[in-house]
Amino acid sequence: MSTFKPIDLSGLNDDLEASNSIRAQIAEACDKNGFFQVINHGVPVEDTEKLREVSHKFFDLSEEEKLACPRKPEVGRLGYGRHMTCTDSEFQHWREVVEIQTLPLSGREYEYWPQQPADLGEAVEKYTAAVLDLAHRLLAVISENLGLKPAYLRDALGYPNIQQTITFQFYPPCPEPEKTLGMQPHSDIGGITIVMQEAEGLQVFDELNDTWELVPHYPNAFVVNIADQTEIITNGRYKSSNHRVIANSERTRRSYVTHYHPGLDHKVFPAPELVDAKVGPRYREFLYKEYLQAMRVGRVLEKRLLQSFAINNSVIS
Repeated sequence: MSTFKPIDLSGLNDDLEASNSIRAQIAEACDKNGFFQVINHGVPVEDTEKLREVSHKFFDLSEEEKLACPRKPEVGRLGYGRHMTCTDSEFQHWREVVEIQTLPLSGREYEYWPQQPADLGEAVEKYTAAVLDLAHRLLAVISENLGLKPAYLRDALGYPNIQQTITFQFYPPCPEPEKTLGMQPHSDIGGITIVMQEAEGLQVFDELNDTWELVPHYPNAFVVNIADQTEIITNGRYKSSNHRVIANSERTRRSYVTHYHPGLDHKVFPAPELVDAKVGPRYREFLYKEYLQAMRVGRVLEKRLLQSFAINNSVIS
């Protein structure tokens, strides 16, 4: 049986037994690798279906029409991008993407939002607002599982001055899937990530068995994962995990990835309540923009970026 069987959130606010069972399932997933799936999550079906609809319409446009939505030069973020490379020497990405920043409102750069289809903006607004609410509910459960106040992780990630982005990812069939990946192995750099996938292809690295585990696709489910900043705030109690997307020669895969990041000037540090007095913090304090700068300079994958913010003697008793 897959370890990614969806957790049903419908009883979270019901009787104590049902609520405790759901919280225990989330805690178990966070203790293992920080990845889990949820159903009955409260995001309206009409919002998810509308988002899929506008995404399909965009990627069905001609190449010229898609390129009318530019790509922001800075680390290839925001706007439309295309990465289609097969090589024998190094794994590359095999995908098309559109990345949109929705929060903070003052930081929106509408020049990198697609203008077609015309109703894309409205669909993004409704969907990301609903998923933000889900993120807060999940962060509250995760905080309480750690013995913290419900709003602790939400606030430690900088709410209300957070950054929220959504990425439409389109993985077309690849003629030589053995020579490329849909996306290279990496851990997410923000606080928490919520993914709606339309097909399988996402894999999570199982450190214990040194294998890649496929995350199955369940209708109307969201994949949720802990990201680097939450690992830091929990002082390594809950870890972000390396994951990747494999290429496929026969079918198309689409996914919709919503990331939650601290604000650029937000200070990130381990929660004092989770720091052992003898061992001390495992990670140093920093401004989130320092983390982004390190990523942009080094293009670091596979959690080496997070490790560079660790305190070397933090595990010494």
